Amino acid sequence: MSTPTMPVFVPVKMLEALGKFTGNWWSDTYAMEPFILEAIDNYISAPAAQQQQQPAAPSEAGYQWKQVFLPEGTRLRASFGKQPYYATVEGAQIKYGEHAVSPSCFANLHGSGNRNAWKAIWLRFPGSDEWLLADVCRSARKAAIARLLGDPVQADRPLQEKENLPQTRQPATRPADGLSAESVRRPHTQHAGSLPRSAAAKKGTDKKRSSGRGSRRKRRAAKQHPKTPQ
Repeated sequence: MSTPTMPVFVPVKMLEALGKFTGNWWSDTYAMEPFILEAIDNYISAPAAQQQQQPAAPSEAGYQWKQVFLPEGTRLRASFGKQPYYATVEGAQIKYGEHAVSPSCFANLHGSGNRNAWKAIWLRFPGSDEWLLADVCRSARKAAIARLLGDPVQADRPLQEKENLPQTRQPATRPADGLSAESVRRPHTQHAGSLPRSAAAKKGTDKKRSSGRGSRRKRRAAKQHPKTPQ
C-alpha cells in the first residue's frame, strides 16, 4: 500500500532548531522525517495525556484525633533514644507497618509508656514538607474553632476569672454605741458584773444573811447535843 506524500512547508529556523536537537543536518529530509512525525504525533496525543494527569479529587478519608483531623497520607514521627520511627495515615487508620495504632500507642511504642502523644508526635500533612508538633496543630485548631464560633472562649474568660478570684474578708464594723460587731452578733448574756449596783448589793446581803443563819443553827445544835468524851 502506497503512502501518499504531501509537501509541508516548515520554516528554516524551526528545521535548524530541530536539527540541533536531533543531531542531524536540517536539510537531510530523510533523517529528519521520523522526528517530524514524532513531534506531530506527540502534539495530537498531548490533550489525552493531560486529562490522565489531572489530579484526582481529594480523598475525605483520614483519622480524627480529637480536634485535629489527619487526612490520608499524613506522616507521623516520634523518636526514642534519638532514633526516629514513622507511621502513616491510611484510610481511617494510623498504620505502623502492618499494625493499626492509636496516637498514644504510637508515641509509647518505645520507652516507659507514659509519654504525652501531643508532645511527642510530629506531623507532616500531605503536600507539605514541614514537620509540625501535634500540640501546636491542636492549639491552632482550637483557635480556629473559637473564631468560627464567635470567640466564646474570650467571652467566658472574664466570668471564669471573676469566679476564681479569692474572696476578700470584709472589715468588722463598729456600731455607733461603741460595741464591737462581735458583741452585736452574739446573744446578750447578763453577768453578775453587769448587774446594777443595787441588785448586786442586795444579792450579797442575802448571801451573807443565809450564811449567818446556818452558823447559828450549828451553834444551837452543838449546845443542845454536846459531844460526850470517848
